[in-house]
Amino acid sequence: MVKYRKHGLRMAELWLDSPIVRPKKCDVLTLQQYSQLPAGAISKPFSTLTINLLLSEEQLLEGLDRDTKYEVRRAASKDMVECIVETESSEEVCRAFHSFYEQFAIAKGLDRLPIEPLLARSRCGTLRFSRALLDGSTLVWHVYVMGPTTACLLHSASLFRQLDDSKSRATIGRANRLLHWRDMLAFKAEGKSIYDFGGWYAGQDNPDLLRINRFKEGFGGQRTDQVNAALALSWRGWIYLKLRQHFSAQQRRAFRAKILALVGARSA
Repeated sequence: MVKYRKHGLRMAELWLDSPIVRPKKCDVLTLQQYSQLPAGAISKPFSTLTINLLLSEEQLLEGLDRDTKYEVRRAASKDMVECIVETESSEEVCRAFHSFYEQFAIAKGLDRLPIEPLLARSRCGTLRFSRALLDGSTLVWHVYVMGPTTACLLHSASLFRQLDDSKSRATIGRANRLLHWRDMLAFKAEGKSIYDFGGWYAGQDNPDLLRINRFKEGFGGQRTDQVNAALALSWRGWIYLKLRQHFSAQQRRAFRAKILALVGARSA
């Protein structure tokens, strides 16, 4: 079980249908990618795309569509991209990824990634990291949450959006596909039976997310419907979850800013 602090609350986290244990001295227990939930949990639907790693390597390769198969082979044989699956999720590796992700988030206009939950997962041994490199420089990072049977993609980051050179951008795109493929084979060799892409957009309105869907679907697999959920373990956790349930992330950030400003004014 992963534990960390967030917004001053004591958080606990479980993944992938792990047995549910309610820890003491925690405010919120989050349940990520579950098929069944306990009574009282606040949940929302979650869809993902999974690959059956019990298939042979030949069958997995056959599941790739033509373009994905070509780009995987070209990245390996012509681009000479090197892929590394880190054997340990050390703090050093964790911080190296986080630094890379910060640049990625700025380029894409994403929220910054809090490092404490990442370090907490790393200390618990639930994370695995992999990288794609070209001439010694890292092009792509992948981060996975590891379950007994499943390797689930948590973060993927590359810096292609910062490049004006279309050739370099294409090389990074191929490196990303090769890294997914090599990750699948590495986790298969370790005895995992499921490769989980960590999400699949179920809507029809967001062109960027639909493009990501097409990228993932290039590897084959099947859609799986699950839920993400949370349980309040204290009155603080109950208030926090009610705010999350009824207000958007932007509204919650504005609310926190007002509270901090009020506290600051009173202490001045």
